[in-house]
Amino acid sequence: MKPKAVQTPTEKAAAKKRPLRFYLSIGFLIFSALLLIVLWLFQTVFLESFYKGVKTRQVKSCASSLADYIDTDNFSDLVTEIEEQNAMVVGVYDTSESVFICTYASTAQYGFDSKISMSSVYDLYYNASNNGGEHSTITQIKREERFFKPNEQKMREFNGEPEPYNASADELHQKHEPSFERPTSENLAYAKIVGSGEDERLLIVESEITPVSSVVGTLRIQLIIMTVVILLFSIIIAVFLAKRIARPISETNEKAKSLAKQDYDLTFEGGEYREITELNATLTYAAGELKKVDSLQKELISNISHDLRTPLTMITGYAEVMQDLPGEMTAENLQIIIDETNRLNSLVTDLLDISRLQSNTADIKKAPFSLTKCIESIFARYTKLIENDGLIIAFEHEEEVFIMGDELRITQVLYNLINNAINYIGEDKTVIVRQTVKDERVRVEVIDHGEGISEENLKYIWDRYYRVTEEHRRAKIGTGLGLSIVKNILIAHDAEYGVESTLGEGSDFWFSMPIIPTDTEE
Repeated sequence: MKPKAVQTPTEKAAAKKRPLRFYLSIGFLIFSALLLIVLWLFQTVFLESFYKGVKTRQVKSCASSLADYIDTDNFSDLVTEIEEQNAMVVGVYDTSESVFICTYASTAQYGFDSKISMSSVYDLYYNASNNGGEHSTITQIKREERFFKPNEQKMREFNGEPEPYNASADELHQKHEPSFERPTSENLAYAKIVGSGEDERLLIVESEITPVSSVVGTLRIQLIIMTVVILLFSIIIAVFLAKRIARPISETNEKAKSLAKQDYDLTFEGGEYREITELNATLTYAAGELKKVDSLQKELISNISHDLRTPLTMITGYAEVMQDLPGEMTAENLQIIIDETNRLNSLVTDLLDISRLQSNTADIKKAPFSLTKCIESIFARYTKLIENDGLIIAFEHEEEVFIMGDELRITQVLYNLINNAINYIGEDKTVIVRQTVKDERVRVEVIDHGEGISEENLKYIWDRYYRVTEEHRRAKIGTGLGLSIVKNILIAHDAEYGVESTLGEGSDFWFSMPIIPTDTEE
């Protein structure tokens, strides 16, 4: 039976949540529903108030235009134009006397006549006087229209008899004929006081506000149909878009799960959207970098295992020989065991230094010290190596230089750089340490004339776990981890560092730090 896969806490938490396409679909449907609600409110509930507001602004605009031309010869033409286009009536009253006189009144030839009495005119004037010279009011109008009975009217039309439009006939119709009562409409009257004193006049513009109940009923039927159609289309579009947007994200997520399980041979294909394309490109790059780091880490472990195994093998071998053969208990054999033990201890120490420096837990104690004397003291360690192997290690400098830093760590930097140069020394067996001062900064260079580093490998020389060649070379001096330690110590000191190298000609490792005045040390 195949064992059941165990879910991580993150996977369990994710399993409780709904997929992205669900939230996209619901969000789109909610958005559509909100649009429909707003449409219903504005087309039914608020339609009448909007209509009245628009009508009021229209009447005020016409009244303002007429007020500007009330004393001109074009006033009548302007009134006629406004009445024709807007179905309004206009009245002008002379208010210089106690009794108002109508100086201009529109006719009913445009389908609408004035619905205000003289008492209403006085009321409008009074309210306008107390309201900055203008006032508007809406009044209800109930109108009745009576018709003859259909059979009687048809009979008269058939016989060619004229209709009796006399008073007695009207009274008869009012008493005996049925009547049809139209819905209550409203009349908007806007009054504006023009001029002052003897030239003061009252301009009144009226317009009928048509009942919108029938319009609302028609709109309600249309909105019901539109609601059904919009919701149907919204569901279809929401499902389509949700699948289209969520599918590439789901594919990227599945590949990312494989990446988390250390499957680095993945290529995240670009999606149809910029964000997904950028995400896939980033994950593809990350997969490549993780694969490279994993390979380099395995190589480092292999190299360190080799470095650890070599001194342990030698210590064990010499100890067994000294145990089995009494004549081999010599000072030379004991010295070899001591040397290999020290080498093993140095390797472990360097590994601990790298770990502490990279985690920012290393203890860096900065203080002023002489960099020149520090370099000179390091050269004393190579006396035996110079004598036995015929090496030439030269120190070139012009003056003594002081810097602010951790003397022990800077010594470690110099020692590792010199060791690295000795391990890759050229046929001339020469290593040059050069100290120069420029622009209040000191630059220290460690130069060898060895095999050098190719241009494509030069930019990776400081990277973690990186080695220039696959061939593992056991260092003559040190542990082979020097450059990693150098990089992290110099970063902790905010120093500039780098390497210049030409394949077949050698390498120049350097670092630069600001100098301090000599009196600071004093």
